[in-house]
Amino acid sequence: MAKHTSNIIQIALWLFVMSAGILLGGSIFEGVVLTPLWAGALPESVIQWQYGSIQTKFFAIATPLYALFSVALTIASRWMPQQQRRWAFVAGLCGIFVVVVTFLFFVPILQKTQATRGAGLSGEEITRLVKQFTAWHWGRWAVIIGSWVAGLRALSLSSS
Repeated sequence: MAKHTSNIIQIALWLFVMSAGILLGGSIFEGVVLTPLWAGALPESVIQWQYGSIQTKFFAIATPLYALFSVALTIASRWMPQQQRRWAFVAGLCGIFVVVVTFLFFVPILQKTQATRGAGLSGEEITRLVKQFTAWHWGRWAVIIGSWVAGLRALSLSSS
């Protein structure tokens, strides 16, 4: 493989690892600081929430970049040295999975609850949706951490 191609592949890996770390940090902040504020005393905390989806400004940039670098890493893993290939592929696939689940599951719940203060929903519906969000958020963290660690492992093998 040409040195130029190898450099591009390693840059894709670095960009993935950095974006995964940034997304993980933002996700932890969201879960530890923001979510307890709007989901702490259901359903009243959602109904009285006045700030909309304040985390959207961060995640509207971080999530698409993470998605882009996850796809790039999944593709680039094909040309990586054998010892890196599996780790990079797993990291990329986990990243793609996180983004798909985020847009299909988590974002719709936030739009129905936090963004609109639960408009049109009963207190029971708000509570059910927010409890789903908070319960499954732990699983999303686990997959993001797994993708980041797999990316770090692939990165550590690049010097071998």
